[in-house]
Amino acid sequence: MEYVRYNPTDEFYKSIVGAVAEGARFGVRLQISQAVNPSKVTLVVYGDDLSQNYKYVMYKDASGDGYDSYIADVSFKKGLYFYYFEMDGVTYERYIGIGVDKKACMYYDNVRPWQLSVYKSKYPAPAWLNKGVMYQIMVDRFYMQGQTKATEDKIMRRWGEQPYFRDDDGVVRNRDFFGGNLQGIISKLPYLAELNVKTLYLNPIFKAYSNHKYDTEDYEVIDSMFGNVEDFEELCKKAEQYGMRIILDGVFNHVGSTSKYFNRGQKYGDCGAYNDVNSPYRSWFNFYEDNSYECWWNFQTLPRINAASASAQKYFCGKDGIVPRWLNKGASGWRLDVVDEIADCMLDKIVSSAKKEKSDCIIIGEVWEDASNKVDYGVRRHYLDGSQLDSVMNYPLKDGIVEFVKYGNERALSNVVFDILNNYPARVRNNLMNILGTHDTTRILTNLAGEVIDNSPKEVMARQKLTDVQYKRGIKLLKIAAVLQYTMFGFPCVFYGDEAGLEGYKDPFCRACYPWGNENKLLLDFYRRLGELRKLSVFSDGDFHELVAECGVYAFERNANDVQMSVTVAVNRGGCDYSLYLGGTYQDMLSGRKYSERCILEPNGYVILKKV
Repeated sequence: MEYVRYNPTDEFYKSIVGAVAEGARFGVRLQISQAVNPSKVTLVVYGDDLSQNYKYVMYKDASGDGYDSYIADVSFKKGLYFYYFEMDGVTYERYIGIGVDKKACMYYDNVRPWQLSVYKSKYPAPAWLNKGVMYQIMVDRFYMQGQTKATEDKIMRRWGEQPYFRDDDGVVRNRDFFGGNLQGIISKLPYLAELNVKTLYLNPIFKAYSNHKYDTEDYEVIDSMFGNVEDFEELCKKAEQYGMRIILDGVFNHVGSTSKYFNRGQKYGDCGAYNDVNSPYRSWFNFYEDNSYECWWNFQTLPRINAASASAQKYFCGKDGIVPRWLNKGASGWRLDVVDEIADCMLDKIVSSAKKEKSDCIIIGEVWEDASNKVDYGVRRHYLDGSQLDSVMNYPLKDGIVEFVKYGNERALSNVVFDILNNYPARVRNNLMNILGTHDTTRILTNLAGEVIDNSPKEVMARQKLTDVQYKRGIKLLKIAAVLQYTMFGFPCVFYGDEAGLEGYKDPFCRACYPWGNENKLLLDFYRRLGELRKLSVFSDGDFHELVAECGVYAFERNANDVQMSVTVAVNRGGCDYSLYLGGTYQDMLSGRKYSERCILEPNGYVILKKV
């Protein structure tokens, strides 16, 4: 028997689902079995720093079904809070908090609270981001148009060969290139349009030594192996003709040690912060007495930028700074690399500078955990309080989808969804960058069907390929994962080549060339069909309600009241058939099959059902 009922992701129990706006009044409803019969129920709320404590005596409302309802109407200032319920006049457990299964649970002591996020929007949410599909491109590996010439001692490879994970001498230099360039992307815009791509997210394109370009040498120059500023401006203009926007990768936490700013190897003469204590860039970095310096994760090739440097802040965020400059040249936003490494004193200025230049630009942060309560270097971050990030990369959802699709663990996915629904503002939730893989992770096909060797040496990863059996199974599972990715709140982001069946373990094997001419045509067609669905507003802005999370089955409902559309999505990763109650007539948007009242879902089956 459930003695207590409370679910903050259901409007019946919390009138505003998710984070609430500062000053907005909302109701909290707790249901308690009449067998418990407390003399008083109190809602206890405390601030993140424990300096704010509130207690609200709840009033008893209409009763029924053997339960009494206890209600409180509250509002709060911006901040992060936690809350639980306290009962008087009971013999045993007197506290009510969240249980391990996300349901309300009674406690003797050490009650586990729910999170309450309160935000105050400083910038309007960009309305364009979630209307289609995002597509992530590592420029060197996507497509080459014309001829690309290697610079310095870089190595040109044959398209489609496996990327090097180290040089013959054992040193990792990341200097093998395949020739992809900006003109190559321009030539493939019609292909991307067929996938309903509306946003292109480009990994770093500025001058750098490596193939991944996260070791920036000059933020003011497009890397010559990719093209030039004219190519970039042409890409932005031609993408706009297809209704697409361009997002750039902002690597503002560190630079390359060979950069003009640091210049450790004196590539740019005898200037630079490393060689000259009077360099205008000296304050950008934290040096020690022996001229050693702070690096990102101890990589000597990546000296870390001192976020508090006024000079660095001006360079990136000033009137003609890097952030507004590239927006002015056609970009529509920035994805901020390792944003949790960038202190607020710099992050606030990056956001302010971008929004001042282009008010509807998007700022997306690389956060691998729950971005609403992230703690970094002992500091609680406030990414989603309305003053910083518009969105984050949704790694938690990726992990939940993989755990469910790979192992049939619907509880893992349900728990992730609960946390996002409860902790994130709706404006962020609807703009989440839903990924299945990126340049930093194992390819989703390999992740779902390959051997688990993520902790093995790179030599082992280089040799390991999917067998024919694994590949076929992986394609089947990838379709299931893509169905969830494309129909959840937020928007899908496809890592180039996933839609064509690319495989590979993590960096650098996940960064292979797009297999032009050798695509998995059936998988590619499936992605095109899913892309068509993303044209419907029910998937971009519709309400989300979880329906089923049991027996290896996960199902949810999307509703768009403005267009009177209701869609039910269901996946069965269990071992037997599942009878899903519909309560009406529905038609599968993929197969066209109609269902009345019930849908029998076979193992590994999935449906996207539109209510008729």
